[in-house]
Amino acid sequence: MASFNGEERFNFLLALIGYLQNRGPVSLAEAAEHFDLEEKYIRAAVTSINELTAEVGDFEQWFFYIDVDALEEDGILQLLENEVIENVPRLSTRQASAIAAGLNYLATIPEFANDKDLIELQNLLAAGSGRGAVATVEVVPGTVEAGSEIIRQAILQGKQIRCEYFNQKGERALRDINPIRLDPRSDGWYLRGYCPINNAMRNFRLDRMRSIEVLETAISNEAKSVGEIDDALYVADKTDTTVVVEVQPEAYRLISEFQNVAEPKSIESGNIRAEIKVGHLPNIARLVAKYGGAAKVIEPLEARSFVKTYALKALGRQPELTNQVQDEE
Repeated sequence: MASFNGEERFNFLLALIGYLQNRGPVSLAEAAEHFDLEEKYIRAAVTSINELTAEVGDFEQWFFYIDVDALEEDGILQLLENEVIENVPRLSTRQASAIAAGLNYLATIPEFANDKDLIELQNLLAAGSGRGAVATVEVVPGTVEAGSEIIRQAILQGKQIRCEYFNQKGERALRDINPIRLDPRSDGWYLRGYCPINNAMRNFRLDRMRSIEVLETAISNEAKSVGEIDDALYVADKTDTTVVVEVQPEAYRLISEFQNVAEPKSIESGNIRAEIKVGHLPNIARLVAKYGGAAKVIEPLEARSFVKTYALKALGRQPELTNQVQDEE
């Protein structure tokens, strides 16, 4: 892995801490092999972990601290400090209900129906509940949950689907799709499927799908031959506009959602500048706004104008009657 985005880095730091808590001292080489990463990324993670501190009783205290001397002298990873979290955190009722709902939903999928680990987790949650029961999931027709269940069945059966689809411009079309994979994201569910119209993989938001049905037609040979699926949510087209964006670490996800024109470049203090392809240019304003001041558009001027107009409207101000964008904004 050449780089981490913000969320991936955070998740990896947690995973490394948990790994060391369970395993105890391990060699740097062993940890690198376990996570399938180069040793330099493990060392960088150690630095990040050791920089995390908290004020406890007016004293600065480390959440977790890894022995730097042992790492440099013997190539050993070992936790020295682990005092901030003294007891196993308790799940709130809302958290337990959310986990239980997710487990129940998984149990409706054929390949998980009799999974022993899943059943054990359900029983553990039920045992810890005051009512001795876990939440149930109701799949209502016409919802994203119902749509995902239909698509999941199509994937298991190797069948194509048909649906009404509204693209990012709000245009409606009847689409036949070869479903390959369902991906949950922070902003919703996405279907990664082979599109016969574009003869390529495309990503479809489930909340933009209507009237989903499974066809009797098997997925095409082209769909079956699809190899590695690009993690970018948006697949660029020839008519798309190249937009240069600059993002801080907490907005790295913005770049990962698009196919990059070139390798992102580091600017300073962790900031990255990248060129991305955008199909419907007005959408760039809403996407950038999600990250507050952690993301900004550098060029073209038209894209900067959309961002400025969006921001002014959000503040309740009328946009200026001009397409000019000041360089300092």
